Amino acid sequence: MSKQHSVEQKLIQALLKGRWKLFERLPAERQLAGEFGVNRATLRAAIIALAARGILETRHGSGTVVRSIPAGNARDEGVREKLEACLLLVPPIMKACSLKMRPSHLLALERLFPAAGAALRSSDMPAFIQSQMQFFSDAAQVVGSSSVDAALAVCLPDGKSLLHLVEPCGLAEREATFARFAGILNALRHSDAEETMTATAAYFSHFMNLLEEA
Repeated sequence: MSKQHSVEQKLIQALLKGRWKLFERLPAERQLAGEFGVNRATLRAAIIALAARGILETRHGSGTVVRSIPAGNARDEGVREKLEACLLLVPPIMKACSLKMRPSHLLALERLFPAAGAALRSSDMPAFIQSQMQFFSDAAQVVGSSSVDAALAVCLPDGKSLLHLVEPCGLAEREATFARFAGILNALRHSDAEETMTATAAYFSHFMNLLEEA
């Protein structure tokens, strides 16, 4: 994500949280630039971009005022909550899986990767996402806990939500998704519980980044 886009998102989130009300003037550019850790040129570019969308308005001699409050995307917020839950719950679940993983379990999980790779090459994104969600569901069964199964069922995003994030991506970002997915399997192969947890967190953080860039 570029610095300008990051500042745009921060300004929008501040508006959604009620930091500034309709027609209220924003702080001086120097103050905001310092707050966001960017130079004034980057901040000004972000303000101009939001002004083009009708959210902000720059008035000569009066600074920048709020022209309209952007509408929050309920679907994106729902996905965000799911991903945040995944970042909290799934890494330790996968760590527990690593500690109980047997060769037969690992072999069953490995069979999902050719399907995911083939789907990536053919741009079959529904199958690409489905194979990944199936991976976590199957892996959780290794723990043998109904509570773990229930927690995973609640926090995992549905395939359509993740598909919404992946479909607009170019090949490089799709391959990055697959690489993070493969990182989890690689950690499981080496029976490295801590690395499994780290790789799982990196996987869901990747989707969170895609959401931020959407």
